[in-house]
Amino acid sequence: MKNSTSPLVSRGLLAVAFATLLASAGGCALSVKADVPDVEVTQHGISIPGVPAQASAFLASMGADVATKTSFQQSLPDLNLPSDLTSTVKAVKVDFVAKDGITDFSFLHSLRVTMTPKGSTTVTELINYQKQDGATVGKTLSIDSQNPVNILDQWKTDSATFNIEVAGALPSAAWTFDMVVHFSGDVTYKY
Repeated sequence: MKNSTSPLVSRGLLAVAFATLLASAGGCALSVKADVPDVEVTQHGISIPGVPAQASAFLASMGADVATKTSFQQSLPDLNLPSDLTSTVKAVKVDFVAKDGITDFSFLHSLRVTMTPKGSTTVTELINYQKQDGATVGKTLSIDSQNPVNILDQWKTDSATFNIEVAGALPSAAWTFDMVVHFSGDVTYKY
């Protein structure tokens, strides 16, 4: 998996923000808060296996959705924050981009994404999407997090497992998509 913003760029932006904070301190006591620019982490080519047409038709006849899930490991950029900074990192939005086997996401009725840091049992829900009646969905499905939580502690590991659960009138052939998680946050320094 490849980051659309490299860890060096992320660290560089944080270093500039930190240096600006220190330069503005000028020897007096201060408390400064700065926003951290949006960081995107992209996983390309996530594959979901097709659902046999007979199983899908049977469940549809009963008024039920077909559901499946997949997971993948993702390396996380090293933020390398100084210990005297107070920071927050939140997943604010997730974009799904249709690739092979599908042209759009109109068949999805629900989609849930969770993140579990390496070596932890703490599961953090990033999004929980329920398609609204009559909603039009295209090649890109952008979902804002309804309740972004601070995931800085989860971010302190070198990787995390992302779990994706989908339900709806799923295709009978395998399909792939890219997932872009948008993270943002702030840094507070007290001097």
